Amino acid sequence: MFHRSSPGPRQRRSPGGSAGRQHGRHGETNPLRRATDRTRSRWLFAFALSCVFAVACGVMVGLTVVDTGLRAGAEQARHRHLVEATTVGEAVRHTPTRGDGAPATARAQWQFPPASRHSATLAVPPGTPVGHTVTLWVDDAGQAASAPRSESELVSDAVAAGAGSAGVITLLAAGVVFLRLRRVDARNLARWERDWERVEPGWSGRLRPGRESGDD
Repeated sequence: MFHRSSPGPRQRRSPGGSAGRQHGRHGETNPLRRATDRTRSRWLFAFALSCVFAVACGVMVGLTVVDTGLRAGAEQARHRHLVEATTVGEAVRHTPTRGDGAPATARAQWQFPPASRHSATLAVPPGTPVGHTVTLWVDDAGQAASAPRSESELVSDAVAAGAGSAGVITLLAAGVVFLRLRRVDARNLARWERDWERVEPGWSGRLRPGRESGDD
């Protein structure tokens, strides 16, 4: 009795042989991999490429800013001169804002070019006496000017510019990929719901013989 009801060796091997033949026919494709999965993979790969592109652009922008800054700094340095000024008035200490390092100012005089005399109120350490020598930067006309920018400042500007450029490109790419993947997920969910409506009655047994379509 058990011999008749149980499948024979050939019958047990036949599904495996059919599966093997089917695998041979479709070995190059994965039936579980949907078109939306491939689309998602392509967009994620595109985002990875955009990150590489953003880094490359950031490096190029940073190098450009450094080169431009060094040229501008060299040009500025040619028109900046460090001179010595002599205080002609007592230092006036201003209202302290934090700690003991309150700023102070004093009237000072200097000559640059040698035949041209200038005077201005300069920032000096608190307690600077009259006749004290202080240094300051002036332009070609002898007027007080800012100091030339240092290389560290130029490098900081270049790093900020490069990082900002790379960040903007990465954010834009991330926004595009995010919106695209949301559309892919929405389309995938809609397709899944349609497929579920088609297979659910048979899978749950609602339409099996002996059961009506309205049975639970």
